[in-house]
Amino acid sequence: MQTESRPWYKEPYVWMLIGIPLSSVIMGVFFISQAVSTKDTLVRDNYYKDGLAINQEMQWDKKAENLDVQFEFTIANNEVNLTLLNSRQVAPNALQFKLSHATLKDLDRDSLLQLGEDNRYKGFIENMSDGKYYIMVESLEQQWRRRGSIQIKQGDKVHSL
Repeated sequence: MQTESRPWYKEPYVWMLIGIPLSSVIMGVFFISQAVSTKDTLVRDNYYKDGLAINQEMQWDKKAENLDVQFEFTIANNEVNLTLLNSRQVAPNALQFKLSHATLKDLDRDSLLQLGEDNRYKGFIENMSDGKYYIMVESLEQQWRRRGSIQIKQGDKVHSL
């Protein structure tokens, strides 16, 4: 019996043995070039100062807890209406209202709420889309802040924190 020998480049196992490491090298070069050429937007530039400010921020959260600050709000027709349900201090003149989308920075919304005649805070906010949002309401004059997360769905009106 005589077997015919083929050249090495016609053998499928040779190409499989060459292809696996070669594809790893190609993917590695691709991912390294992506890592070098794109900026990571989730990392802050000045993380040291942010770390030092954490204690002050936590004091604002504790103050809101001690004052028993509770509120409910509605978002409809590009307007935020917020009602303070409970607080041990006189209502501040303005509140900072921030909604941060869980994954998409383009959907973050901020609003400055002014105290109206009916003891409700009102302010303008851009169009919202459905999804999970992190909410932050803070009083700059009284130095307190409430934070939480909410699920916004079209048609839902009242949310509380």
